[in-house]
Amino acid sequence: MVEPSSTVQLWLWIGTIGMALGALAFLVMAAREKPGNRWFHTITFFVAGIATVAYLAMALKQGWFPIAREGQAMAEPFYWARYVDWFFTTPLLLLDLALLAGATKEAIVWLLGLDVMMIATGFFAGVTASDTRWIWFAVSCVIFVWMLWVLLAEVLKAAKQRPPEVRARFNQLAVLLAILWTIYPILWVLGTEGLGVIGIGGEVATFAIIDLIAKVGFGFLLLSNRKVLEAARPNMAA
Repeated sequence: MVEPSSTVQLWLWIGTIGMALGALAFLVMAAREKPGNRWFHTITFFVAGIATVAYLAMALKQGWFPIAREGQAMAEPFYWARYVDWFFTTPLLLLDLALLAGATKEAIVWLLGLDVMMIATGFFAGVTASDTRWIWFAVSCVIFVWMLWVLLAEVLKAAKQRPPEVRARFNQLAVLLAILWTIYPILWVLGTEGLGVIGIGGEVATFAIIDLIAKVGFGFLLLSNRKVLEAARPNMAA
């Protein structure tokens, strides 16, 4: 039976603690707001909270199973809990962006629907041992590009109608997310689920760092400016 190394476990615990501290901070920030003014805080809390649960499961040596892929000499852990995390948290991150931009309901449905499809096909790529995984990976990448197009063509269009400070913060967060999310498929190709160039230790460490920036870092950047949240809030029903 393949067992995660101590280095892998260390990074999983770093991810767990980092996500938990982020979730706690977002909860405290939400408690300082009046009911009805906590939309962004609530969504962002659940992003970090769900990620905490997923990382805790992996740190406790759950949420994974060994898989031997074609072209690789030995079995490596496949962390399916990571995909469960992404299945719920990435739509919430996009919902934060869409609400900040004042996007239409139709654009939000397209954005979140495509994201769910991207994660689902990515999961099938990761769980497939044969070279068929590359077909699933290609499909997931196509959907990712499609989702970015919706973000830039529809959501960005709505953001341009927002007050300058809201528009500027949206641009910062959208660029941050686009850059970080582009790293994921590159890491997938180089990591154990793809070509195996990067070992499981380096893969888990990199995923943990990117996840923390994309969830906790994103959250602090979003919630740190009350003026921006106040300006964005009128278009949101309590």
